[in-house]
Amino acid sequence: MPEVSCVIVTSRLRPGLDGGYTVATMQRAALLAEAGLPVTLLTVDLHPDYGPFAAEFRRLGLADENTVMRNLLDEVRARPALLRDAADPGLAPTITPVSSTPDAPELDAHGHPWRRLVRGDDGGIVHTDFFDAEGAPLFRLPYLARPDWWRAPVVIDVLGPAGERLGGLAGFRGLYRAWVDAVVAELVAEHPERPIVAIAEARQVGELLIGTPALHLVHTVHNAHTLPPHAWNSPIDVTWRGWLDTLPGYDAVVWLTHEQRADVVRLRGAEEAPGWVIPHPARVPDDVARHPETVAGAAGREAHRAVMVARLAAQKRIDHAIRAWAQVVAEIPDARLDIYGDGALRAELQALIDEQGLAEHVTLHGHVAAAPEQTRTAACLLVTSVYEGQSLAIAEAMARGCPAVSYDIAYGPAEMIEDGVSGLLVAPGDVAALAAAVVGLLRDQDRLDRFSRAALAWAESAGPERALAQWRDLLATVTAQPPRSP
Repeated sequence: MPEVSCVIVTSRLRPGLDGGYTVATMQRAALLAEAGLPVTLLTVDLHPDYGPFAAEFRRLGLADENTVMRNLLDEVRARPALLRDAADPGLAPTITPVSSTPDAPELDAHGHPWRRLVRGDDGGIVHTDFFDAEGAPLFRLPYLARPDWWRAPVVIDVLGPAGERLGGLAGFRGLYRAWVDAVVAELVAEHPERPIVAIAEARQVGELLIGTPALHLVHTVHNAHTLPPHAWNSPIDVTWRGWLDTLPGYDAVVWLTHEQRADVVRLRGAEEAPGWVIPHPARVPDDVARHPETVAGAAGREAHRAVMVARLAAQKRIDHAIRAWAQVVAEIPDARLDIYGDGALRAELQALIDEQGLAEHVTLHGHVAAAPEQTRTAACLLVTSVYEGQSLAIAEAMARGCPAVSYDIAYGPAEMIEDGVSGLLVAPGDVAALAAAVVGLLRDQDRLDRFSRAALAWAESAGPERALAQWRDLLATVTAQPPRSP
């Protein structure tokens, strides 16, 4: 591994939130750290205490005692001079004085105020006041009702201990950079001979770090960039469209699939940043690596049971799986579908299960941290998403010898599943075809046996070693040149 100082910068990392994004980010940090690369996780989340989150990640096995997590709000509250020294008195405020009423301050774990919402006469939030670790005013954040809030040309007011206005920061870029610049200075002082690489895991972070001195900036992609119908030339929402315009500022962009990289090049007419394809690795559990016969094949699988591991959100299209299962049960009366995950649609999906008369056949188990382990004994994993970045659930299932029956969506399934060999791909949105594919697999134990063995073989070939070799090459290539956007 090249001798570099590495930071992974992200919006937020909270256990149980943001699905595969959180897991993939934590696993990437662990992968690089296990290879001997010191990695620090930086979050710009405006939350006052990240200590319990780090502890929970360790409990879940997504971090260890060497994992370093640093949070913007934690650190500027403890070191308010980071913001007060960066405040520009010449920046006029953008928060217009209005008749307002502050909520009671919210208290941190030490009983000190950390945040207070301020509301207008209509009850809507006008701005939010943040306080330092002693409970003194620190900065004032205007309320922004726009999807690309981080691009808003606002001034963030910085306050003195008595609440007086000291000046302003130029938007979220000014807020983030006041902290990140200090972190970079620490890394330079500690190891002046090492180049510094920041891996940005979120658009609202990567865009705002472009131009940071002495920083090589690598941006990862976690999801599809298109809107329905998710073709290469489909509409793109404002958050992704604006990010695509910043591509020339990155030293590298890491895509999860070849298809998405090719679609963006086709859309833009050229590859505007050095592109790398590094999929999420399939992590075969240690006991499976030692004894693959425990999961490979059909012998240890419940022949008529399928599982899903997904958030109960519109993107995952769980209703398609439920409707398909009604058709599956008509052919195989004892067929069961266990769904692991939680979300806003839980009540609606339970109502659909009841309406379809599937209460004894489909179960919503809610969030279960060890849900991927359920694929050790299931006959197959169902994936019915509208779109994905790659599908971590498929990789986790195949690493346990469980084949997937998936809609052939953008992006990921077709680059993981060999149709008819290690799983099945179905036309997106075709519920009847999904049900028929499942029925055909559950009724054919010989086929299930072959699929299971092929799924595990794919996972063994697509493990962390391959991803680490790709990251090693990327870091060496990137740091051999000056930063692209000084």
